[in-house]
Order: sequence, then C-alpha cells, then structure tokens
Amino acid sequence: MASPMFYFRLALYSLLLLTVSFWAILIGLVATILGKRLNTNYYVARTFWHVAGPVLGWKFEVEGEEYLWDLKDVGGQGVEGQASKSGRSAVMVGNHQSFLDILYLGRIFPKHAAIMAKKSLRLLPGLGWFMLLSGTVFIDRKNNKSAIASMTQAGEDMKRKRISLWIFPEGTRHLSPHADLLPFKKGAFYLAVQSGTPIVPVVCENYYHLFNGKNHFGRGTLRIKVLPPIPTTGMTAADVPALVEKTRDVMIDALQEISMPSPPGSQAPSPTPLLQAERGTGYQSTASSDEAAVEATIGGREIRRSVSVDGAGLQNGKKGKKYTIAMVSDFFLPVIGGVEGHIYSLGVELMRRDHRVVVITHHHPPRVGVRHLAPGLKVYHLPYMPIASNATLPNFFLFLPYFRTIILREKIDIVHGHGSLSSLAHEAMIHAPLFGVRAVFTDHSLFGFADAVGVLTNKLLAGALRNVDGVICVSNTGRENTVLRAQLEPGLVSVIPNALVAEQFRPDPSRADPEHITIVVISRLVYRKGIDLLVASAPRICELFPSVRFVVGGDGPKMVELEQMREKYLLQDRIELLGSIRPSDVREVLTRGQIYLNTSLTEAFGISIIEAASAGLFVVSTRVGGVPEILPGDMIEFARADEEGECDDHVVRALIHAIHTIQKGLYDPIQAHERVKDMYAWSDVAERTERVYDRAMITPEKDLGERLARLLSLGPAFGPIMCIIIAIEHFFLWSLEIISPRDEIDRVESVWSHEAFEKVVDDEKRSRSQVQEDRVPVVKESRKGVKAKRTASGST
Repeated sequence: MASPMFYFRLALYSLLLLTVSFWAILIGLVATILGKRLNTNYYVARTFWHVAGPVLGWKFEVEGEEYLWDLKDVGGQGVEGQASKSGRSAVMVGNHQSFLDILYLGRIFPKHAAIMAKKSLRLLPGLGWFMLLSGTVFIDRKNNKSAIASMTQAGEDMKRKRISLWIFPEGTRHLSPHADLLPFKKGAFYLAVQSGTPIVPVVCENYYHLFNGKNHFGRGTLRIKVLPPIPTTGMTAADVPALVEKTRDVMIDALQEISMPSPPGSQAPSPTPLLQAERGTGYQSTASSDEAAVEATIGGREIRRSVSVDGAGLQNGKKGKKYTIAMVSDFFLPVIGGVEGHIYSLGVELMRRDHRVVVITHHHPPRVGVRHLAPGLKVYHLPYMPIASNATLPNFFLFLPYFRTIILREKIDIVHGHGSLSSLAHEAMIHAPLFGVRAVFTDHSLFGFADAVGVLTNKLLAGALRNVDGVICVSNTGRENTVLRAQLEPGLVSVIPNALVAEQFRPDPSRADPEHITIVVISRLVYRKGIDLLVASAPRICELFPSVRFVVGGDGPKMVELEQMREKYLLQDRIELLGSIRPSDVREVLTRGQIYLNTSLTEAFGISIIEAASAGLFVVSTRVGGVPEILPGDMIEFARADEEGECDDHVVRALIHAIHTIQKGLYDPIQAHERVKDMYAWSDVAERTERVYDRAMITPEKDLGERLARLLSLGPAFGPIMCIIIAIEHFFLWSLEIISPRDEIDRVESVWSHEAFEKVVDDEKRSRSQVQEDRVPVVKESRKGVKAKRTASGST
C-alpha cells in the first residue's frame, strides 16, 4: 500500500506541472511578441526544472550536452549550426519512462527545438494550450494517413526553420526496475532520413529506484548521457530498420552503463542474531556484524550507487574515515544505569578507534559546565534540571543555542542520540539537519501502544526520528517495537547489542557459601521490573528449599512490599535486602550467589543478565522483550512474564530447575564466563556502530522541502504542528546567526590523542619530580643554617 508521502509528492508534482503550464501560456505569448517563438519550449522547460527540481529533490548530471547545442556537419549533411544562434536541424530521441520525464527534459531541452506528441495532449488545460503556442507537432496514432502527413510536414518545417524535433521512439511509457527499452517505432527515423538530418540519441538513467509509479517517490541525482549524432547521409527508407536497430543498441548500452543495478525486493532483510560464535559450540556466528540489518539503510531511496555492506570498505574513500561524534542524552553519569553505561563505554571505545567523542547532557550539581572523564571523554553539562526519572522537559527551542555552539565549536560530523525518554536526544535529532550533520539514534527500551505514556512517547519519537539517517536497537525485538512505534522504514534500523567488559565480572566460586544456594537479584525495585513476581515466589522457594538464600540489591517503591513479605513469612535470615549498591560493588554481590533472578516485565536487552552470566551465575529470567536473544539456552531458564494467574508458579518452576542444575554440579561458572567473554565486547559494538555511521554519512542530505513533507505525513494534526515547530526553529536560528555570528565562535583546533596525553602527563610528572629533587638540597641547607644559628645562640 502506498504511503501518504507518495500521494503527497505525486500531487505536488502534478500541481507544479499544472501551474507552470499556465505560466507557459504567458511565456509563449511574450516569446511570440518578441520574435522568439521557437525558443518557447526552452524557456518553459528551464522554468519547470528550476521550480520543480529543488522542490522534489531531483538533480541531474549531464554528459555530452554539447551535442544538443553545437551540431557539427555530421556526415556531410550540411546541417551544422548552434541552437543558441541560427538554429540547427536534428531528430532527438530519448527513452520514455513516465510523465516525470518532463523534469529531465526541462534540464537539457535546447533552443530552436519542438516536441512531437500524441494529439490527445492538446486537449489538456494549460499544458495543451502551451503546446499549441510552442509549435508542438501532434500525431494522431489512430489515423495512419494523418500521422504520415504530419511527419512529412514536420520534416519540411525542420529544414525550413532550422529547428530540431524531440521524439520518444518507444511510443509509450516504459517504467521498469530493469534498464531496458521497448521496441522502437520507425516514425522518428523515417523523419530523419526524409529530412536528411542526423539523429541525436539521449538516455536518462533508469529512475525506478526513485519513482516506481505505485508506492515510492523519492529524491536523488540522475545521470543523463547525450550520445554523438548518428548521420543519415545517403539513406533511404530501406535503411530505416537497420538505423532503428543501431540507435536502439547504442541507447541500451548507454542506459545500462549509467543506471544503477535493479533495486532489491521490498521485503526487509531479517536482522542478524545478537550472539557471537562460541568456541567449540554450535551457536550461530555474527562476526560479520549487522550487514543484513543495515543492508537496506538507504537501499531503494536516494542513493545512486550500490555500497558495500560487509564493512570491508566503503566507496568514495569512506574506509578509515574518522568522525567527530556528539552523544546526546538526558541519561549519563554520574547517574548509574544501562543507557548511561552504554554511552560511556561506546564513547571510550570509539575514541580508541581514533574518533573524537563529546557527550551532551544536563547538569548534575556540582557537575556543571565542561568536564572530562577518563580517558579524556569530554562532557558538556547544560543548565537544565530534570523533571522526572532524570529526564528534562521537552521544549524544542531552548536547547538550540547550546546545541548550535557545541556543533560549530567541536566541528561535529554525527549527532548520536540515546533514549526514547530523553528530550535532549529528540531535540538533537530535529536540530541536526539545520547544520548539515548526520543524525543517528539508539533506542534502548520497549514501550506499549495503549497506555498514556506509550502513546505520548511514541508520537514524540516518530516526530524526532522522521528525518534521521540511521537508527540502532539493542535487540531484534526492540527493532520491531521501534519500527512500529516511530513509523520507520525497517531497512533504516540496525541491531547492535549492548556489551560489557568481561574482565570486570570475573567469577569467584570461593565467595559463594558452599552450604547454601544463593539467588541474587539486582534491580530497581519498581513495578516494571516485576518485583511482584519476586514477592510471590521467594517465600515458596524458601519453603521448598531450606538451604536457599536470597540477596536483593536495589531500591525503589517496591522495597516496602519486600520488607512486608519478609516480615510476614519470618524470612529475615533467608532474604537479605541490601538497598542501593554502588556499581563498583556489583561484582562483589553477584559472586556471592550461584543463580541470578530477573523478573522484569519488559526488557529490550538486559545488560544485568550478561553481567551475571559473566560472573558465573546461572540465569533465571522472564521471557520478555529481547531477553531470549542474549544467552544460549543452556545458560538461562525462562518463565512467563506477567504476575497474574499462575505466572508466579512458572517463576517457581524455573527456579526449581535452576536449583537442581546447581545441586547436580551441571553448571561451570568459569566456562560460562569464557563463553560470555566471546559473545559480547565493546570493540565489536564500536565496529558495528562505525558501519552505521558510514552509512549515515553517504546518505544524501534531505533539504527543507523533503523534511517538511515527511513531517506532514505524521498525521493531520501532529504533522502540521511539527512543521510549524521547524519553521519557528529556522527563524530562531537566523536570529542566533545575527546575534552571535558563527565566525565569532571559537573552534576546537586540537585533536585528542591518547599518546599525546600520556606524554604530557609523563612530562608533568618528571617536571614535578625534578622540582622536588631540586628543592631537597635547598631545604637541607636551610635546615643546617637554622641549626647552626641555634647552636651559636646556645653557646652565647
């Protein structure tokens, strides 16, 4: 089914065509009065191209245009001349794909030229009237005698008026995904032979990847190739079939040369699994990263050439290019969480790969202004106060002055937003196109479609991501959820999982109590983390297994219910509530147990699960979101996710199975650590993210017209609202350019280098050591002098 955007762009093109057609009547009248009637087509064609081309985003690169304007004496036919002066005679033939061909004609149509068209077109309001004024030759295809007479008259007019005639030899439109041509009709070639004029073949690149006539109307750049004239000297009607074949052959060769390969099917490729290959196991490898997920990032939209998707190298010299990246989110250190840790770890790994990375977030008093985190990650803490859950209030405009200054100062190439609930990330995605930088967004969460929070969040997310250049999700389930929530093209969304530093979560079996089996829970104690399931299942497990203990780390509103449950069942010695724990203490808590329990009701990925698995714990988890994707089946036991009915029974059964597994010694924590270490690494995440950046950088930039049109498709109410916001945003930006010219903003000229930083630190240490060494003798001499004075004073 065609999207609203397709119908909008189709209607816009038709409206522009109709409008220029009425203008053409006035142009034709003025040109006739000024004695320029033979140039009417040229003036109107250029007018339409200059109006419709920028609005629709179609551009053309022309090769061999001189053959249309400066015709030499081809084959001794005596038809030489220049279109801009006295004129020249030729039969120009071009491929006919759709009614959008008027755009490419508008770009190349020369002076002293007319068009041959079917007779029915002269009845169209506006366009037909203009064609009558411009000297178009009309052919009645249904009346062969009339058509021959029209062709004969056209040949005489060409020689007498020294004009050229444009004809589509296929006779009808032919829009196909394949670069080919229909069989040619012979009328144009009889005309060329009869009038003794050469044939000038013109080929426009196959544009099925931009417009398929059914459900896609995109933007892009097309190539047009004008071939050398083919002489008709000494030819008769008997030579026409050979002339037709020769012309069609050279045009097909040129068409296939300049056209891109046939577009891929419309079905989005399946995203890759998350797990890396394990040594000695049968798990599927994804060492080739997320090729399938990003293969259609730009496919079938606006690109002109195919691009490598395997990461081995990109065209246009993109391989090895280093970017300056701005990570933008409300969620960042010193607050601890999955998104916060992801941004920091990814930023550090990208820096190790020689990219420059800065982070933009709100302030956390006393952390304000610009700070640096080891190993040199630059953080801008903007003066915004969070309103709830560490997120700021959406405002769309107040962020723009700060954003503009940072983008220009740091010379940012890519803006990377994180978090569906981050207002700063949303606004960064909206502001980025103003500065010509590319926008990439990572969604770390899952949301519903019926609750109030989900409806509002999804609408804002759709507006923010409408014009992004790439989207990343941390699981395949998250990808499906984000595509639906944000109304995205599936091919735009890549799947790149989270990771961890496995060495920070090494197992230590000696810390676990050998007399007991300890179940560890580390979570925010809130409803969405399924704490109700924990409250219901923990007493039953304690009743069934006297040797089982629970250690619960975390804090939140559900802490009260846990305490009440513990009091009710007298389990103070069996269930330990630790409260909030520091990130540095997570491993110490995990290694106290043998089983890790996750009861979350919604989870896009579950970084705590792979941390627990890396620490050697057997995992029991609810089957929600992307959790089934992150660990092999022999390392995790699943239970149903909701807390109603018998679902707490499912959690109990899963825990029983896990306890039996531990009791029988069937789970090796050291081997589990090694397996997780092979599966997840930040170096792999950074490499795969680089590929998304590369793809974003080669995506053609969307102009203002396309961005507004895409926003309008969001709905009859929200679409216009977003367009109004964009319009105000532009006026605000113009005022900022006047108040604070960009030339007055200091640029960051130095490029961060770990080696240079380490050298500076070492030099500083040596300098301080030298100063201290130089001060030691002086201090000793000073002390000796004081002692001598005291001795002399005592003697006196």
